[in-house]
Amino acid sequence: MRIAVVTDVHGQTARLAGVLERIREQEVDQVVCLGDVFECRIGKREAAGYVFGRVEDVFDPDSELARLLEGVVVVRGNQEERIRSLVPERRLPRWTLPLLDAPLEHDTGFARYCHGHPLHWRELEPGRWSPLDADFPGRALIHGHHHRSALYRRRPAGDGRAEAERVPVRFGEPVPLAPDGRYVVNVGSVTRCSPDRGPSPAWAVVDETAATLTYHHSQETT
Repeated sequence: MRIAVVTDVHGQTARLAGVLERIREQEVDQVVCLGDVFECRIGKREAAGYVFGRVEDVFDPDSELARLLEGVVVVRGNQEERIRSLVPERRLPRWTLPLLDAPLEHDTGFARYCHGHPLHWRELEPGRWSPLDADFPGRALIHGHHHRSALYRRRPAGDGRAEAERVPVRFGEPVPLAPDGRYVVNVGSVTRCSPDRGPSPAWAVVDETAATLTYHHSQETT
């Protein structure tokens, strides 16, 4: 089973379309999207006092995003949860509900796929955050939320927390995931990022049969 993983679209429909076009060339069996499909225009700090007015004040309900994600396994991110909390259900277009109410996780036995926002995160290196201590089934926890392509191998530390061994990310080159290894995989993002977070749009292909992970990016997608 070859699974392409995208995440953190943040409403950038054209960039998602470009990534999915590239993915179609990679002969995958399934595509998984790890949430933050939409961009909530009301920040986390402003949300508590927000009084609803119009849907368009909260997010752009672009139905093309839903069309692009037909047949894709979607889990929800924090942007979807904030939108859901701010917009009365009767005002939401019906087609948005499967995306806004998607499950938090998708488990395959080999890996858990999730956005990762409810997990406990710690800063492993300056500017590099990871939910390294999270419990998960299978060989890998594959997440989004922190817009940076990064791969860590977990090693027990004996104090209840795991130690991290950063595995170098080489775009386009498969990385073997050892049978006795536990890995935390930050996919990167579709949305445009600052240069210090690495190239974008980025995605990953997980070959669960061969137990490999391959990062990809496309500077040509706009």
